[in-house]
Amino acid sequence: MDPCNMSKEENSETKPSDKISIAQKFIYGLGALTNNLLGAAIGGMAIVLNLGLGMNPALVGLLGALPRLTDAITDPLMVYISDHTKSRWGRRRPYIFFGAIAAGLVFALLWQFPRGETENFYFWFFLIGSIIFYLAYTVFATPWVALGYELTPDYHERTRIMAVQNFMGQFAWILAPWFLWFMQSETFFDDMIEGASWLAIIIGVFTICVGVLPAIFLKERIKKVKASEPESAAEITPKKIKVAETVEEFPGGLKDFIKGFIITIK
Repeated sequence: MDPCNMSKEENSETKPSDKISIAQKFIYGLGALTNNLLGAAIGGMAIVLNLGLGMNPALVGLLGALPRLTDAITDPLMVYISDHTKSRWGRRRPYIFFGAIAAGLVFALLWQFPRGETENFYFWFFLIGSIIFYLAYTVFATPWVALGYELTPDYHERTRIMAVQNFMGQFAWILAPWFLWFMQSETFFDDMIEGASWLAIIIGVFTICVGVLPAIFLKERIKKVKASEPESAAEITPKKIKVAETVEEFPGGLKDFIKGFIITIK
């Protein structure tokens, strides 16, 4: 046999200790279903603001955009917090567990609109509620994504994990087009507002019951990573020195987060 081919075959083998069971892949995939379902639901159900509550479409558009601006800060911040967490349950699982519960509760409450209020009231009610929801959503989703890459050190097994979660996550987008039909069903509800209220409760309960499963049954495999080699003198530019001096003013590990944030924006 060709030595090159033999080497390729050996490299493609996954060690038994690095393999993840089908059940574990399925549980991680349930996280994808939960993650995508929340994202699809808050976008697909927003139509009730216009058709059900009579809100100006321009305001509905703002309500879809403004809360997402917070993700520019909260997502990288959550990554930093999770990466630097040290607990007996790992860096990811506590946030996935409590994030799923918080996201489910806030999502269910977000769509419990009081009747007979003004357009201005509904705008601020939904805007504030959405910001709180996206904070909880970030606490769940960001560590869940990171967990998938830390379940195994094997490249091929990680590829299989991502294939399963991607497949399972697509079912959320199959369900999402039926949300409007459910909310408008005259068989079950008096109007769309009531339909949205019950749909949100169903999704919230699903998020809590299913979203916590990856935190309960999965565990990341943390490996110590060798510290990076320092930059050579030739690679250090005046611009890098200026950024480093500015960041140095901040206390503790916060300077690392800000430095990474600046690099990301650049």
